[in-house]
Amino acid sequence: MDGDAQSIPRGWAIARLGDVIPKARPKIQADPKSSLPFIGMDHIEPESFHLIGQDSFAKMKSAGSYFRPGDVLYGRLRPYLNKIHRAKFEGVASAEFIVLPSSEFYDGDFVKYLLHQRKFVDFAMSRSSGDRPRVKFDGISDFEFPLPPLNEQCRIVEKIETLFARLDKGEEALRDVQRLLARYRQSVLKAAVTGQLTADWRAENADRLEHGRDLLARILQTRRETWDGRGKYKEPTAPDTTDLPELPEGWVWASGNQLFSWSSGKFLPTKKQAGGEIPVYGGNGVNGFHDDYLIAEPTMVIGRVGAHCGNVHLTTGPAWVTDNAIYATLLPSECDLRFLTMLFRRAKLGESSKGGAQPFVNQEALNSTLVPLSPVAEQLEIMARLDADSSNSNAIEAACKTELVRSAALRQSILKDAFAGRLVAQDPADEPAAALLARIKETRAAAPGQSRRRARA
Repeated sequence: MDGDAQSIPRGWAIARLGDVIPKARPKIQADPKSSLPFIGMDHIEPESFHLIGQDSFAKMKSAGSYFRPGDVLYGRLRPYLNKIHRAKFEGVASAEFIVLPSSEFYDGDFVKYLLHQRKFVDFAMSRSSGDRPRVKFDGISDFEFPLPPLNEQCRIVEKIETLFARLDKGEEALRDVQRLLARYRQSVLKAAVTGQLTADWRAENADRLEHGRDLLARILQTRRETWDGRGKYKEPTAPDTTDLPELPEGWVWASGNQLFSWSSGKFLPTKKQAGGEIPVYGGNGVNGFHDDYLIAEPTMVIGRVGAHCGNVHLTTGPAWVTDNAIYATLLPSECDLRFLTMLFRRAKLGESSKGGAQPFVNQEALNSTLVPLSPVAEQLEIMARLDADSSNSNAIEAACKTELVRSAALRQSILKDAFAGRLVAQDPADEPAAALLARIKETRAAAPGQSRRRARA
């Protein structure tokens, strides 16, 4: 504990968590007949105390941590996630929670905020162990903190919640801006691929634009003349556009196999990556670095299998592509590669992926993907407008993130003041914390052999 007892307010006392809170509630075994709700780690939002879902304990195959209304659920797995919730109903939590029971001797919300402060998070992390860090109650029970009188705990909680409510409103407004910004970005991209974004520019330059049909013919002619792939060159079949939306004048529908050829990446386990300057791309983008490359020029990389199938990435130079992805070859030099990458991202390849538990995208699916091809000059204008718009949007997004970080820091400042006795006034009439600790100790000593009531499932 930093400082000494002289630095805490009058009526407060230095205490250990285990001096105040009894042992965590016991585990209960799985019960397919249980009617109790179940709270898992995914059901509590990090940093916010919010319960965002629940399940049925009857579905669970392993033991859980029983809780009652008013108990505090503390996520012991990866303490840095700061998953804390005060229960409003009876139920069972994942065994990855430590359940701190409610008590007449302390305010449960005070405990909730005590565990939420950064000082405790750092302490819990220092007591965690394993590849998936966890803490036990014994590991956090010796955390020292200044304990205020019980009545002051209630006043502190009331003040914290008043101040946090103001911050909540500000943060929600910022998140509203982020949501609106995300929708706006999607609308701009939709306008880009439908021609609406450059309708004015196209009207002004109509007499100087090469038709997309002629551009596609040039691309195919170049491929015929430079073909050095395996076997005889096979002319791509023109796509059936009967049921497709009408495109702006000068645009044309093109298929993936009219624009590109495709190659699968090559297996490169993490332990074999040499850590050079060449980025290694998988379905989720860059996942390491190597000293060799599979393709020298910039290309489009598409996730082939699993959760990242259909994700589209653009390399900027030499790159290695793993077998979890497919990359484009025979790139049409006549087109803007960034524009084509944007088109394939908008195609939402992952939504049309095949397979069940393990979805995948193959070269056949990419060959049959249809995208709207505009004249080259319009491709460049579209990307210039998107870049300008993205610059403005990114500035707004950065400002929102900065304010959210600032708000989170302000929450921690409020908690720091709260647990230093600076948030509310002390009342000399309150029972001193030392007397409260003595009552807790006496109560425990009076029932040393009291058996726990068996939790009902």
